[in-house]
Amino acid sequence: MGGPDQDVVGSAVAGSGSSVRVLVCDDHEVLRHGLRTVLRRAPDLTVVAEAADVDEALSLAATVRPDVALLGLETRGPGVQDLVRTMSAKGIRVVLLGEACVGSDAVEALKAGARGYVHVAISPQLLIEYVRAVARGETVLDPSVTGELLSQLDGDRSGDGDGPVHNALTARQQTVAGLVAEGLSNAEIAARLQVSRATVKGHITVALRRLNLRDRTQLAIHVHRAARPGEGPGGLPVEG
Repeated sequence: MGGPDQDVVGSAVAGSGSSVRVLVCDDHEVLRHGLRTVLRRAPDLTVVAEAADVDEALSLAATVRPDVALLGLETRGPGVQDLVRTMSAKGIRVVLLGEACVGSDAVEALKAGARGYVHVAISPQLLIEYVRAVARGETVLDPSVTGELLSQLDGDRSGDGDGPVHNALTARQQTVAGLVAEGLSNAEIAARLQVSRATVKGHITVALRRLNLRDRTQLAIHVHRAARPGEGPGGLPVEG
């Protein structure tokens, strides 16, 4: 990025107007520095501000108007869910940063409007790809935590974990499953749907879990079986 590197906790950073504007919020200075260093590698991403707690993040968000906010779940201050809700209402897309063990705070923050969950040990290139995807309006879930997140979310919606609500796919998940059945790779599906490969992978992971399948081969077989005459229109159950 243009301009010298600097510690920007509690302050804004000048950035390109055409860049995706990112706010980083975490109470660990080393993590903030690492995130800033990684995001600086992408010419289309600009860290416009950093915050060490919830109150500071809210104040800065109102000033610098970021497109995406990376929010550490361990950030000090009450009301992380309220922060997510407030930012989402202002059009700021929030991505949560957390550990592999998903707690209730993450689930509540996702319900409040967060657009993704990323493991703090994510690779630099994948983090950049996820931020770009969220800026485009997509939702991202780190594969390492997707299963646990879905288990908790499904548990909130369905007491016994079975039945059509648990197994239903969204229309987009059904589309992705159909393209898997056609033999397309993740990269080909991403190009067809004009989304990131990370988003495609997330849809497939969700579909496999909801349909209790092991891999994409089983998913393809399931789609073909569901499409046989007499199986009903659309084949796969769709979430209403």
